[in-house]
Amino acid sequence: MSDHEDEPGNEGSTDPPDDVRAAEETVIEAFARSAEVYGASRSLGRLYGELFFAGEPLSLDELVERSGYAKSTVSTAMSTLERFHLVQRRSLPNEGKRAFFEAERDFWYIAREFLQNEVRREVTVMSRALDEAAQQLADAEGERAERDLERVEQLRSVYERSERYLDLLASTPVDRLLSLLDRGLGRGDE
Repeated sequence: MSDHEDEPGNEGSTDPPDDVRAAEETVIEAFARSAEVYGASRSLGRLYGELFFAGEPLSLDELVERSGYAKSTVSTAMSTLERFHLVQRRSLPNEGKRAFFEAERDFWYIAREFLQNEVRREVTVMSRALDEAAQQLADAEGERAERDLERVEQLRSVYERSERYLDLLASTPVDRLLSLLDRGLGRGDE
């Protein structure tokens, strides 16, 4: 062991002590369980966890070595994690075309991107379908058409409000949202 490995700035130069690695593993395992909660594979959570604690961006080969997963599993996981803005692909100087990955640690950024890209897409699809169905039902006759139009209009109202909430969430800094939430819950003076 070098005399400089324990100095600040050299944290990533050696494996962490067992107690530090045990603490990291506790969180990594929680990421794996969280992935399962959302219907994703444990490997997504574990790989995100490895990147979360990494001191620098890691290559696919480094992730394969750390995780024990097949390279194809790691590659597929990185594509999925990138899609959900949990990791970012990086290029490093003198590494050619080799891809490196880094965990996004700003969870508000991740949430906003998910809302903007995934939830907004679902809202848009449903809003278009509801608009089309409302027009068709308005032109139709009969009791069932009236009943269905009422139901479609109620759901359309929910989706219109959802779009406004998405706009608000996407455009408001997290500190401001938390402040508003605290005030709304009567916690503004704590």
